[in-house]
Amino acid sequence: MKENNISKLNSDATGMQQISKNKDLKITLVFTLVGLIAGFFTGLYQASIATEELKQQILSQLGSMELMMVIAAAQGAVYACLSSFIGLKLARKVNLKLNFKFDKNAMILATIIGMVTAIIITGSDKFIFAEYLPPQVTSYVFSPTYLMVGIIYGGIVEELLLRLLVMSVLVLVLWKLFAKSKDKQAIPNWIYITAIVVASTLFAAGHLPITEQTIGLSVPIIIRCFALNGIGGIGFGYLYWKKGLAYSMFSHAATHVFMQVILMPILF
Repeated sequence: MKENNISKLNSDATGMQQISKNKDLKITLVFTLVGLIAGFFTGLYQASIATEELKQQILSQLGSMELMMVIAAAQGAVYACLSSFIGLKLARKVNLKLNFKFDKNAMILATIIGMVTAIIITGSDKFIFAEYLPPQVTSYVFSPTYLMVGIIYGGIVEELLLRLLVMSVLVLVLWKLFAKSKDKQAIPNWIYITAIVVASTLFAAGHLPITEQTIGLSVPIIIRCFALNGIGGIGFGYLYWKKGLAYSMFSHAATHVFMQVILMPILF
């Protein structure tokens, strides 16, 4: 009788694992498609703002601007696929979740964080860093393509990469190295907070190359890069930890909407 019970438990566990794998695969495929679309819009926007000199460089290297957009789309798909496939498994190990169930309070919090982040970023560019920025940054023209990039690539692909993957990895490593308890329900808060800050800092550092390429680097610009690109990650990371990845995605996307649709047209 005891052996039958053990066999049944093992069978149930195997069945649950299979269901989890199938669910993860479906989610990964959906996010991969989103990443493909996000990458395409990113390539389309880059092509639309490229200088003649940059266009000539792209043409000499790739042969056509269309191929650049194909590469950008493929890159977005790969980022989303790998981040989802690996991140889903890691998140489960450290008690983090997607949580696509609607929660009114979580939605309100995510909206507030997105709005505050947008105000800080746009206000800082207007009143603190304006004198260090070139005219193409301080003179804003609304672009539907750029808005799509912010919502889909920023709100979804970057959250998959920075929160679902990178933050989950950091929590797992810190937990295994420094926490006394091996119960994932008892991971210390400081581990999550440290992971949030480090992931945000890495995200900001990742913007340095494109910042150098577009506006150059100086001490004020480096400070701007880390401060403004990092500030949102703190709020988004908190949402991923406390409410789920869906709400960090929503908040990130909302930040771009507040910035591009409301604040930047008013301030710039």
